Amino acid sequence: MQRFVESVGRLSVFLGRVCGIFYLAAIGLSVFEVVMRYAFNAPTAWTSETIMMLVATAWLLCVGAVTQQRRHITVTTMELLLGEKIWNRLSKVAILISMVGVTGLIIMLWGPMVKVLKNPQTTGSAFDPPSPTYVKTMLVIAAILYLLQLLANLLAPSKTLSKSIEIEAE
Repeated sequence: MQRFVESVGRLSVFLGRVCGIFYLAAIGLSVFEVVMRYAFNAPTAWTSETIMMLVATAWLLCVGAVTQQRRHITVTTMELLLGEKIWNRLSKVAILISMVGVTGLIIMLWGPMVKVLKNPQTTGSAFDPPSPTYVKTMLVIAAILYLLQLLANLLAPSKTLSKSIEIEAE
């Protein structure tokens, strides 16, 4: 069980750190587009959609790292008022509720993903990338990663939400 918790944690942290490259690439493409548009009067047809996909990918793949590091929004006042023991119990209940919600999300997203994988959709723009197909697939992948990290958090030794589980990516 501890091996599962550590493995999922390492994967989540690794993906969270790698996502910085996507943001860096999006910034670089934004600068490129500004130069092409305003310096050379030659705007591209592909940078905006590519930037959106890079940022969407980064945002989706960071879900596990945010959950593993327990950096999501919490009501810390409740933690202080209730005490560590009660807070840890409520945290486990919250994780279980989250797992039910994410499982429902995966079930709801599965059909549309299978449909677009069988018959890929494109944006219909000048660049016409298969963004709808990509996003629907990435949503399912991100939800599965999120569910795995929630399970790992549930199985991990109890800690207050203010203390993150520090797992260094190797």
